[in-house]
Amino acid sequence: MQRPNIITIISHDLGRYLGCYGVPRVRSPRIDALARDGLVIENAFCVAPQCSPSRAAMWTGRYPHSNGVVGLCHGAHANDLHPAETHLASTLRDAGYTTWLHGPQHESRQPEKLGFDFINQDREADQIATNFEQHFAQYDGAQPFFAEICFFEPHRPFPRSEDIEVPNPEEVWIPPYLPPLDVVKDDMAKFEASVATMDRAIGRILDAVEQGGHLDNTIIIVTADHGIPFPLAKMTLRDAGLEIPMIVKIPGGPSGKTSTALYTNVDFTPSLLALLEIPLPENPPLQGKALPDVWRGTDMVGREKIYGEKTFHTYYDPMRCVRTRKWKFIVNFENAPQQETSPDYGNNGHGYPEVAQTLGIKGTHPPFELYDLENDPLESNNLAKDPAHATTVAELKADLRAWMKETDDPLLQGPIPSGTYQSRMRDFCAD
Repeated sequence: MQRPNIITIISHDLGRYLGCYGVPRVRSPRIDALARDGLVIENAFCVAPQCSPSRAAMWTGRYPHSNGVVGLCHGAHANDLHPAETHLASTLRDAGYTTWLHGPQHESRQPEKLGFDFINQDREADQIATNFEQHFAQYDGAQPFFAEICFFEPHRPFPRSEDIEVPNPEEVWIPPYLPPLDVVKDDMAKFEASVATMDRAIGRILDAVEQGGHLDNTIIIVTADHGIPFPLAKMTLRDAGLEIPMIVKIPGGPSGKTSTALYTNVDFTPSLLALLEIPLPENPPLQGKALPDVWRGTDMVGREKIYGEKTFHTYYDPMRCVRTRKWKFIVNFENAPQQETSPDYGNNGHGYPEVAQTLGIKGTHPPFELYDLENDPLESNNLAKDPAHATTVAELKADLRAWMKETDDPLLQGPIPSGTYQSRMRDFCAD
């Protein structure tokens, strides 16, 4: 019997800004409809709050510090997967799938080496949908297909289709950790319009698959790389930076169900392969957990704890964290600013200084952060120095060290060189 087709849709910077995750007034009807037909994992997180590291972990089943993508891949950032790493597309192609890439992948500098039979990296949502429709019309069904579909939306500067209006800034939902400043409202309105643009394109893709008669034998996953591109979210190890949607629809699987399992995107590749009964790559070994029963809706626990990391984004700012259902423990290894703000204010830094000034965010990271997530879900009260929680800090510190040792985190041996440094040093030393 032929294995099911697979469509995985991943967007930039979406977080859980969707109606099916409780956001009011956001225009995400097609994703919300898919959620009603499938499984919504409420407690899904990424392992890194930046684009490339998170995606590399998802597609390899290995943490960024292990697979080599410790920072962004594009341009002068120059980070990339180690040569021995295996992308999911390669594993699925070896298992008999035809593999397609639609949209701008962000996990490698060399997409042609990831295992795709077809590559089209157009950037705009409408064009991605058009390209997929045209490509899918040629699919003959002779072998199952795997499609990685990547949307740039809703990354800043919040691109949108011309016929999708920006809503009234006074009517958009603002997360409770952000102050309701005009600059925040304006940005959030543009963000919402970008989400609406992406949602409509996703609907076109799903319609094409249904009209082609393949919807009922296709696994569909909708997710994102990390939290929304606003202060106290993206680029941080707070829940708002690590939270992602994970909407899964599998043939014969759960419908209209919500899972409370604790889940991370480093588990994505091993879970999918286990669900398909495809052997996991052994060299290098996967570090994520195979949790297919979470996708089946029969495992409502998932993990007991998850781990997160950041090493580089716009600059070197290494931090690691462990999160349980009750506690979040973060270690900051450098004396870097508490809030990372891009120097490109007009694009990626818009609104960040205003929020920092309003909330009194200044100075540098404390070495340790401890948050009681049950009583302080916004992570506003750092308990790391509270003597009453010294035992908790000691236990979580030991746990985090053990994970770093188990996964051979190079940070334990000293500062990690960036892809930029390594590339420029090679050029400097070249004859």
